[in-house]
Order: sequence, then C-alpha cells, then structure tokens
Amino acid sequence: MGKPSGGGGSDPSDSKHDQKLQAVLLADSFTRTFAPISLDRSTPKCLCPLNNVAFLDYAIEFLAGAGVEELFVFCVSGADAVESYVRETSWKGSIEVRCVKDETCTNAGDALRELDKRGLVRSDPFVLMHGDVVTNCDVKGALAAHKARKKKDNAAIMTMLFKRVGGWDVDDNDDDEGNGGAAGAATGVRSSPLRPVQDDLVLGLDPSDAHGTRVLLYDDTPRRPALSLPTSFFAAHGSIDLRTDLLDVGIDICSPDVLARFSDEFDYRDVRRQFVSNSCAEEEEGLQNRIYAHVLGEGEYAARVHDFRTYHAVSADLLRRWCYPVVPDNLPSGYEKRARYALGRRFVYREMKRTSRIERSVDLKGPAMVGSHCRIGEGCKIEGTVIGDDCRIDANCTILHSHLWRNVHVEDGASIDRAILSDDVVVRRGATVSRGCVVGRGCVIGEGVTLPAFARITLCKDDDDDSDGGFGDFDESSSSSSEEEESSSSGGGSEEE
Repeated sequence: MGKPSGGGGSDPSDSKHDQKLQAVLLADSFTRTFAPISLDRSTPKCLCPLNNVAFLDYAIEFLAGAGVEELFVFCVSGADAVESYVRETSWKGSIEVRCVKDETCTNAGDALRELDKRGLVRSDPFVLMHGDVVTNCDVKGALAAHKARKKKDNAAIMTMLFKRVGGWDVDDNDDDEGNGGAAGAATGVRSSPLRPVQDDLVLGLDPSDAHGTRVLLYDDTPRRPALSLPTSFFAAHGSIDLRTDLLDVGIDICSPDVLARFSDEFDYRDVRRQFVSNSCAEEEEGLQNRIYAHVLGEGEYAARVHDFRTYHAVSADLLRRWCYPVVPDNLPSGYEKRARYALGRRFVYREMKRTSRIERSVDLKGPAMVGSHCRIGEGCKIEGTVIGDDCRIDANCTILHSHLWRNVHVEDGASIDRAILSDDVVVRRGATVSRGCVVGRGCVIGEGVTLPAFARITLCKDDDDDSDGGFGDFDESSSSSSEEEESSSSGGGSEEE
C-alpha cells in the first residue's frame, strides 16, 4: 500500500477509549464559483455571511454537536483572516479549533497530503467536511455504523453522506434558469435548486451488501452521455441501483487510510472525481477500498453552497425553517452576546438587541431578515431579502430576492433585483442593480447607473481572468428546495416600526 503514513499512525500513549474524535474542515472550495467575492482575501468564503452568520460558525456548531473534540480548519486563501477569526471567537462546548495554513496548496488533494505529512489526524474515524456545508443532521448513527464496518472489514475506509432531493430526468435539458426543460415538465421531474447547475451525479449503489449500502459508481461528469461500470460488478453483486436523486452534501466519515491513499497517489487532486470515483471502480478484490453511503433521513437537512444560486436556495430554506434547529432565531454559540432575532409573520426575522427603524409605509414581505441598527425609509418595497447589520436604505427603494451584507447604503429610488451586495457597498440615487449581479466589498454604483444582468464588480485584482463562468442565477422560482410546500404558519404581514 505504500509508506507508513503520519495521518494513519497510532501512538501507544493514546487509549482507544480516550481517543478524541477529530474533524478536518476544508475552508477553501478550490473553485472560482464564488468570485469575485472570494478574491477578497480579507473575507474568504468560509467567513462570508449566510443569513448574517459566517459559514464557519454553522460548520463548527454542527461538528461540536456531533461530538467532535478537535477540529483542524485547513486554510489556503485568506488564511490569516481565518486564523484571526478563530482566535477571537469562542464556541460553546469542548471543541478545540486549530488552523492549518498552507498557501501553496491548489486543490483538496494537496490539502489532505499536507495533513498526512504533518501527522495531525489520529482519530479513526475522523470527519472530513467542506467549509460551505449547512446541516442539522445527526451524524452519530453514521459514525457508529462506520466503526462497526471497519472492525469487520479493514477496507471499508469511507462513508459518504447523501440527501435525497429529487432526481433529474435522463432527457432533461436545463433552460437558462437552471430549471428542467420540456422533458422535465412532461415527466413532472424538477431539478432541486440545491443542486449546482453542472451537477449530473449518478450513483451506483449495492443495497444488499452485508455491511451497508456500498457505493459502486460515482460519476458526476457534466453532460457525459454514457456511464461506465465494470461488467464484473454485475456478477459480484446481486443488484445495483442507479440513482440520480441523491445530493452529495460534502460530509464524509473517513479512516486515516484515506489520507495515506492521497499521499500514495500524487495525481489525486479532487476527492470526488478522482479518489472516490477510482476507488469505486477498482475491480481487483485485494486492491479495493470500499466506500459506503449513508442517506439522511426525513427531517434531516444538509447542503453545500457551491455558488450564488445554491447560496440563495439554502438561505431561503433556513428562513423557512427547513433546517430546524438551524434557524435565524436560534443562532450559533457566541452570537447571543451581539444579536437576537425574533420571528414575525410571513417569515420575517428582525434583530432585537439593536433594533432597526422601519417606516410604517415599508412593504416588507418574507422570507426576509433585517439585521441590527438598520434604517429603511418611506415607501420601500422589500421582498425575499436578507439585510445585514448597519445597513441604510433610503426612501422609495425596491429590493427583491437579494442579499445585502454589512453596512450597505442604498440611496433614494434605487432598485436591486436578485443580487448580492458585499460589505460597505453604496448604491447611489436612482441606480439599478440588475438580476444576478454580484458587487464586491466597498464598490460604489454611481447615480442613475444601470448594471447589466449578471455583472460582477470588484475592487480586487483578479490574477486569473479565465473564469469558469459557473455563476448560477438565483430567482424566486428557485428560492427554496421546498418550493412545492408552504408552511401553514406563514400567516399575514408584520409591519412594525
């Protein structure tokens, strides 16, 4: 199998009964789907707010609740900002958070090889998680099942978590909204807004495996017209289920042998498309590393924020309370000192410690959120929008299905439609920020200016202009993964000062 690995080693002084459960959080997604916001090294993606809470805080709150005692946050871009945030933030419970910095890594494979080289990960199993995951799932059952499998089969090195969200049709051609085309409409199949537009994941599962649901095929190659599955699998397995209705949520339970495999295979860059896919396809019995699937149950929610489209969808799900108890009025540990949100009718949340001034003539429709110390002037129409702390919105503005981060100023008569405005952005009088725009920190949109749809504005230098173009649109038709249902408790409006 290769050299002994630092990550897979064991210390005689470590008692199995006293071994800490460890986790690795990959703070970088190693993609450009969050540019131009991710170009700002002072605010790496894991520190970006989702409903006024940093991604990192959602992840740490989940891991602490899962029993993780030691967490390694692996940082590449913006590592100093992440380290400073971790140092200045305290989390309830016994979880210890440590930053591992290496700005030379360019992909997840490099990060796992570096962790193995440093020998930091000692628990078997450990949790591997992406920093842009939001979940309320109970992972303890999956941990117990993984441990039981590993005792019986040393090759069972990984358990991946999936959520059932509805599949995509074989003949489905997405339109420019990212929704199912004619074939999808005809069959009643609609792609979940939690799926990235380029997600064509097909899983081959063996539900009859004695140790659990084994993954035999993992293929997420976009738009490939055919699948490849070794014929020997059909002889070795009584049944194989091909499924397109499962979402990979970015949480894995791993043996330290996973780190050793990455050290042995220096060409592995991507955890899914290379390591998982190749491990599943291995035919020779003695060389197989077995990977299993754990499908989340009803009431369990998990999703990755891959891009701006999924950002908007997850935000709406949290506002509509589909991820309870991960909801705006139940903030992660440490937030209680600075914020407390109250839920009103129509899923409108307002911060109560430093209250905002909202004029009586404002038309505020949920799901929406208003942070602390905001001012919203007369005659404004605001719908489906998250507003951060210290924002000022002057009179007669229209803001629809958008996200305003901290200290944003929108002047009289401006219009914002399905856009994201980062910290300290100013939109001058009468300006229009069109559908799908993303405006970076500190930018100023001039008086009367109209930004074209899907414009990206930033003050940061982009060292790589070869954008992958993976900026998914977000709109009211894909605002929530639960759009077919509406909670019976939504009620009428609440328009207080």
